[in-house]
Amino acid sequence: MRNTRNIIAEQAQRIINGGTATPDVEVRKEELVVFVDQVFTRYIKQSFYENRQEGSRYINGSFIYSFTEDVQYDKIRKRHFAEIPSTYVNLPLGIGLYQVSPVEDEYNSMIPVNPNFLAMSNGLAVGSLEGKKGYFVENTTMIFVNVPTSYKMKSVLIKLVGGVQGEVDPENIDIPVDAQADMVEMVVRLYTQQGQTAIDEVNNNNKK
Repeated sequence: MRNTRNIIAEQAQRIINGGTATPDVEVRKEELVVFVDQVFTRYIKQSFYENRQEGSRYINGSFIYSFTEDVQYDKIRKRHFAEIPSTYVNLPLGIGLYQVSPVEDEYNSMIPVNPNFLAMSNGLAVGSLEGKKGYFVENTTMIFVNVPTSYKMKSVLIKLVGGVQGEVDPENIDIPVDAQADMVEMVVRLYTQQGQTAIDEVNNNNKK
């Protein structure tokens, strides 16, 4: 695969610089990669809401990134937990955090729950989640529910929508080809709107 994240940044860089980049130009590709990530998030949200207007909540699989994370145990709270490996797109009903499951049982998904619901349903049958395992999110951590202290769960599979800021091999960041031109334009617009257009103080193309 190609690192399309870098390709988009390079194309935006050439447009902003007015041609091929020169060593004395201030705009760097690494700086624009941050804007690519922000624009990718916007593009995913736009795509989601367009699909929703058409009656579908389908999320393009090319927007989903998978991670395997170790399960840890908090002895004070007496709960298992795992770190969320990347930022992700904030979508309705929390579906930006697309799926959580045991690594070797991918279709046995854990149920996202609201801690307030757990408090209100404590001791009731509904609060047991019908025996299913669940989780809720606190900042960059997911806390597991209905997982006994003795349960041996070494790792979980976490799928995130737009989770490109985690430990993803850059070669595996393959942004859909039909999105790339739009994203280049959006990166250039976002960068210039913030008043950060670089000034090339030395014109290397002038002939004397």
